[in-house]
Amino acid sequence: MLLLVPLLALAGCGRSKTETTAPEPTAAVEDEDALDEGGPEHEANTYVSTSFNEQTGMDAATREAEGMVLPEGDFAVTTPAAAKELAEAAVAESLDPKKTWTLSPVLPKSWPSNEPAVVVFFYPMAPNPSRLTEYLLFTPAFRVTVVLTDGTTSVEKLGKRKSLGTINETRPSSLERRELELAEAALVYQVLGADLRSKENPYWGYRKYVHEHPKLGRDLSRRSAAFFGWIEGKRR
Repeated sequence: MLLLVPLLALAGCGRSKTETTAPEPTAAVEDEDALDEGGPEHEANTYVSTSFNEQTGMDAATREAEGMVLPEGDFAVTTPAAAKELAEAAVAESLDPKKTWTLSPVLPKSWPSNEPAVVVFFYPMAPNPSRLTEYLLFTPAFRVTVVLTDGTTSVEKLGKRKSLGTINETRPSSLERRELELAEAALVYQVLGADLRSKENPYWGYRKYVHEHPKLGRDLSRRSAAFFGWIEGKRR
């Protein structure tokens, strides 16, 4: 059975839910040959959604209270939860069901954003053979782009994975979850054209996420350097 978990909920996943074979605790884990998917390092394919505009995640009243109002337009995807669901559907057949996978928060395809699209990275994990309460985290295997206007997705298979180290997450507080939900919702709205300049910085949740999850956060900050640099600048 495929185990796909958000990193924020990792602590709630029992080890009994995955049958992943642990790699040997040697230097070879740095290249993570055991997690190599095989095939070409980069490949692209396209999945096109049907009508999809579920208002999942943060409810509309909360978004409006935070000053996030969508501009006029017929958008297929307007929430981070909907974008992640489409990303999961697009990559589902490519994920090895023997591995544990964690999704990144939604991120802009480019920054400053010049198109209504977000990306989600899929990170493979394996049990740490030395400590049963930890997982080995590796660089992402897939980068999925979701176009918010029509729900089109494209999947890019990334190159050979390398170890990012071990993680031992604790259950997030309700405040941490809410801050990230608000940040992701703000990004989706801004990418769709909403003007959030008059609002107090709604992107605090991304900074908090990087702080709370440093190994994954550093990797995401490198892959989306312009966006995270902009967020860092907003607090000064």
